[in-house]
Amino acid sequence: MDDELFLRLVGNATTLNLSGCRNLKRLPMALGKLASLTTLNLSWCDALAGLPESLGKLASLTTLNLSSCVALTCLPKSLGKLASLTTLYLSDCRALTGLPKSLGQLAALTTLDLRECNALTGLPDSLGQLAALTKLNLSVCDALTCLPKSLGKLASLTYLNLSWCRALTGLPESLGQLTALAVLDLSFCYALTRLPESLGQLTALTTLDLCECHALTRLPESLGQLAALTYLDLSECHALTRLPESLGQLTALAVLDLRVCCAITRLPESLGQLSALTDLALDGCNALTGLPVSLGQLAALTYLDLSECLALTRLPESLGQLTALRDLRLDGCPLQFPPASIIQQGVPAMKVFLLAHYNALKILMSILAARRRCVRHPPSELWVLIRDEFF
Repeated sequence: MDDELFLRLVGNATTLNLSGCRNLKRLPMALGKLASLTTLNLSWCDALAGLPESLGKLASLTTLNLSSCVALTCLPKSLGKLASLTTLYLSDCRALTGLPKSLGQLAALTTLDLRECNALTGLPDSLGQLAALTKLNLSVCDALTCLPKSLGKLASLTYLNLSWCRALTGLPESLGQLTALAVLDLSFCYALTRLPESLGQLTALTTLDLCECHALTRLPESLGQLAALTYLDLSECHALTRLPESLGQLTALAVLDLRVCCAITRLPESLGQLSALTDLALDGCNALTGLPVSLGQLAALTYLDLSECLALTRLPESLGQLTALRDLRLDGCPLQFPPASIIQQGVPAMKVFLLAHYNALKILMSILAARRRCVRHPPSELWVLIRDEFF
C-alpha cells in the first residue's frame, strides 16, 4: 500500500487491527507516523516476516499484539523506543529465535507473553531492566535451556510461567530476589533437576507448581521459609525421594499434592505442623509404607487421598483425631489396620476405631483418671471422656 494512502486511511486511528490478514507480508514505513496509535493488533498475520524500524516512533503505543505471527524471525532494534508500551504479546511466534537487547528499555512494560516461542533459545540480559514487569509467560518455550541472571532484578514480577519448558535444567540463584513473585509455574519441566536454595527468599510466593518435573530429585531445605505458600503441587515428580523436614514450617499451606510420587517412602514428622492444610493427595505413592504419627495434628484437614498406595498396610491411630476430615479415599490400599469391616462403615467409624487404639490418648486418660479425686469440680466434658474410656 502507498504510504500516502495508508496515512489518509488510518492517520488518526488509535487502534489498528490487522489480525488474521494472512497474506500481509510487510507494513509501510509510514507506520511510524501514526502518532495517536495506542493499540496495534497483528496477530495471525502468517506471512509477516518482519516489522519496519519506524515502529519505534509510535510514542503512544501501549499494546502490541504479534501472537501467532509464525513467519516472524526477529524484532526491530527500535522496539525499545516504545516508551508507553505496557503489553507485548509474542505467543506462538514459532520462528522467533531471539529478542533485541533494546527490550530492556521498555520501562512501562507490565506484561510479556512469549508462550510457544519454540525457537527461542535464550533471553537478553537486558530483561532485568524491565522494572515495571509484573507478568512473564514463557510456557512451551521448548528450546529454552536457561534464564539470565538478571531475572532477579525484576522487582515487580508477580507471575512467572515456565511450564512445559522441557529443555530447562535449572534456575539462577538470583530467582530469590523476586520478592514480589506470587505464582511460579514449573510444571512439566521434564529436565529440571534442582531448585536453587534462594527459593526460600520468595516471601510473597503463594503458588508453586512442580507437577511432572520428572528429573527433580530433591527440594531445597529453604522451602520451609515460604511463609505465604498456600498451594504446592509435586504430583508425578517420579525421582523425588523425600521431602525436607522444613516442610512443617509452611504454616499457610492449604493444598499439598504428592500424587504418583513413586519414589517417596516416608513423609517427614514435621507434616503435622501444617496447621492450615485442608487437602493432602498421596494417591499412587506406591513406595509409601507408612504415615507419620503427627498426621493427627492436621486439625484443618478435610480431604485425604491414599488410594493406590500399594505398600501402605496400616493407618496411624492418630488419624482418628482428624475431626475435620470428611473425604478419605483408600481404594486399592492393602490395609490390614483398620480391618476391612471397619473401613466399609466409612470415615466416622474408622475415626472412632483408630481413636480407641490411640495409645497416646489412653495414657492421657489414665493420668486424668488417676488424678480425678484431686479435681474438685472437673469440667463435664472431662468426666464424659473418663467415663466412656474407662468405666
